[in-house]
Amino acid sequence: MARILGIDLGTTNSVMAVMERSGPIIVPNSLGERLTPSVVSFTKSGEILVGKKAKRAAIMNVGRTVFSIKRHMGTNYRVKIDGKEYTPQEISATILQKLKHDAEEYFGEEITQAVITVPAYFNDAQRQATKDAGEIAGLKVRRIIDEPTAAALAYGLDKEQDQIILVYDLGGGTYDVSIIEVISGVFQVLAIQGNTHLGGDDFDRRIVNYLLDQFKKKHNIDLSDDPIAMARLKEAAEEAKIELSELKETHILIEAITMTDKGPITLDEVLTRSQFESLVDDLIQQTIPPMLQAIEDARLEPAKINTVLLVGGSTRIPAVQRLVKDTLKKTPHRDISPEEVVALGAAVQTLILSPIEGEIEETLATRYGREKPVIIHMTPFSLGVGLINDQYGIIIERNSTYPTEAKDIFTTTRDFQEAVSFPVYEGDEPIASENTFLDLLRIEGITPAPRGVPRIEVTFKLNADRILEARAEDLATGVEKKITIAATGSKLSEAEKARMIKEARERVTKMLRAKIRERREEETQDILSRVEKALATSGSHPMAGELRTKSEELRNAVKSGNEETIEPLMDEVLRLLTEVEMAAR
Repeated sequence: MARILGIDLGTTNSVMAVMERSGPIIVPNSLGERLTPSVVSFTKSGEILVGKKAKRAAIMNVGRTVFSIKRHMGTNYRVKIDGKEYTPQEISATILQKLKHDAEEYFGEEITQAVITVPAYFNDAQRQATKDAGEIAGLKVRRIIDEPTAAALAYGLDKEQDQIILVYDLGGGTYDVSIIEVISGVFQVLAIQGNTHLGGDDFDRRIVNYLLDQFKKKHNIDLSDDPIAMARLKEAAEEAKIELSELKETHILIEAITMTDKGPITLDEVLTRSQFESLVDDLIQQTIPPMLQAIEDARLEPAKINTVLLVGGSTRIPAVQRLVKDTLKKTPHRDISPEEVVALGAAVQTLILSPIEGEIEETLATRYGREKPVIIHMTPFSLGVGLINDQYGIIIERNSTYPTEAKDIFTTTRDFQEAVSFPVYEGDEPIASENTFLDLLRIEGITPAPRGVPRIEVTFKLNADRILEARAEDLATGVEKKITIAATGSKLSEAEKARMIKEARERVTKMLRAKIRERREEETQDILSRVEKALATSGSHPMAGELRTKSEELRNAVKSGNEETIEPLMDEVLRLLTEVEMAAR
């Protein structure tokens, strides 16, 4: 059975997992670490770094390192480096490519399929952009799944009782709250609320601003225009935030953060947990209304919530934990790592897509009371079309379960119209243009007739990834127009996507060649070290001179990168070396 990788493509960190017979497991990256920073850095030499290496390079690679690209998914945002523009899909694909490669190295086999998680409050364009990123990275994206639902899947393992779970998901850049009912292995999403622009990055920014203010008060110097200083402040702020989850205070020391005529100046501040909580209190408070609204949308009372599950690294902040506990009068569960639970759930989701057998089937039947868990999703936004006088014609209602299909019939507003345009919107404002514009559905060639006579049927089909397909049909002629929705600014053409896929493959080839070259250099160095030792003790051997000559040729071939001669020279040096070593025994 081909492995399907479960991926939590996070704002700050990304995590991958697979399903094994014993249950879902986290797959470590090439450094043996469970979290991979979602950071991409473009070096001046043309190398592209991803993860921890990119994060370390950020300070010396200012303006060439990309953080938190997830916040820009589904928009027309572009990163410009060395005159070339990169879309959020391309940057995300680079991260996914790194995860894919590391998983392949770990398992020793090719991985071509993935389940990728997204915030439940991600709109259609953001979901499509995430799917595009996976395809650019060389992955067939089998499913886009909501992060809170994935977390509930992971948490649902080994839990025998039926329950209603509130998932409070506060990550690096997004916030979601979902209410999920679990009955005999059926996971039904009852409500979703959130904010795709609220998370740990905002907490870090508050610390950075505080440090800027303190430094200016002490030294009358504004560091905000110094890119290198700002990069160092950002790194220090993130570390301070993490430390304050465990400590009452933290010491922030950045030596020589700036230079003056009198020499370097060091930033030296102590930040207490209470100060930090004061700095971010309003941000944390912003998570309450969506939480209460989700409970109301699910037609529940807080007392009906059985389990509260914390997801995302920002939920390690004690003030966040207190707020959730005080609001819901229930102690949140923290028995699964908040950074890893979403990836583990994505791995469980892969089972729903793959054939299972033997022990796994028995394990699932025991855990869920059925062969496979069932997920019933719902959409937090209405979907509809703009009509005359900016009216909003809703076709798929908010809180509808999906996959689903719905349709409505519209007509013309002018005599003898031969084309009709339907702006497609996502949202719940009564005025159409106040919602999020997704795309334009335009049908041409309809039967010319007095206004109000033509019957145009508009069908919305929401698939299992919550990506929308819209179709308009003239019922008189059968003429139709179909589009897969994506926000105009972020929609990739087939040509653009093909180019990005080609460039991604070239990056992989380049990376593999670099690794092969690195390993060959290490292997060659080991052989040459053995040669030196052998010649030191057996310099009078008849083949010593030839060994010395051939080893020097091998050294030069590796330096020059002469691939054609390295392998035969290595074989020849090893043959001579073996004879010299054998004679010395």
